[in-house]
Amino acid sequence: MEVSSAVASEFWARLTWSKALFGLLVINVAWTASLFICPYLAPSGSFANQVGGANVIDHENIWATYSIYPRIIYTIGDAQCHQLFYRSFWLNGNQMPIDERMTSMYVFANLGVLAAIFAQPSTSTGQVMLNALPRFLSRRLARLGTERAGGAIVVLGLTPMAIDGFTQLFRVNNYESTPLARVVTGALAGFVGGLLVAAMLVTIRQFSIEMQALQARHAMMSASQR
Repeated sequence: MEVSSAVASEFWARLTWSKALFGLLVINVAWTASLFICPYLAPSGSFANQVGGANVIDHENIWATYSIYPRIIYTIGDAQCHQLFYRSFWLNGNQMPIDERMTSMYVFANLGVLAAIFAQPSTSTGQVMLNALPRFLSRRLARLGTERAGGAIVVLGLTPMAIDGFTQLFRVNNYESTPLARVVTGALAGFVGGLLVAAMLVTIRQFSIEMQALQARHAMMSASQR
C-alpha cells in the first residue's frame, strides 16, 4: 500500500511539475472529451449530412437549438472545420463537431503532451522532444544534433498530413483521402504538435528552475564572503 501511494504521489508530482503544462493537458483533455460527449447531448439526427467552410460559422441556426454545452462545442468546431459529413465520425446519429482528421489530431495531441511531461527535462526544446521518444528512435535522430533532430521530428510528423491534405484539396488525380489515412496522418501531426508545444513549456520551466538555483548559489556565495 505504501509503495502504490509513493508511486501515485510521484506520478502526481511529475504531472503537475509545470502548472502551465498541466493546464494545457487539462484543457485539451476536456476539449477532446467534449467532442465525443456533445453528439449525445444533441437530439439524434439534428446535425446530419451537413457541409460547410473552414474558419466560418455555417450552422448557427442548428447550434441555437442546442443547450449551452453542446452549442459552445459545436460552434467552436464549426469555426475551425469544414464539418463535411462524408469526412466525419458519427455518434448518436450526429456528425461529431469536427472531422476525422482533426478529431484524431486532438486525441493524439494529449499523448504528445503526456510524453513531454514524463520526458527528462532540458533547457533545449529539441532535447526534450528526443527524450520523449522511444530509445531506439531518439538514438538515431540524435545523430543529427539536438535542434536539427527536433526539427526533423516536426517535419516527419506534419509531412504525411500535408501530402494527404493538399493532394485531396487540389484534387490531384481526383484523389479523395480515406478515413484511415485521415486518422493516421492526423494522429502523427497531433502527437508531434502536442509534443512540440509541451516541450517548449518544459524548456521554460526547466530554465526557470536552473535560474533560481543559480541565483540561490550566488546568494550563498555572497553571504559567505561577508
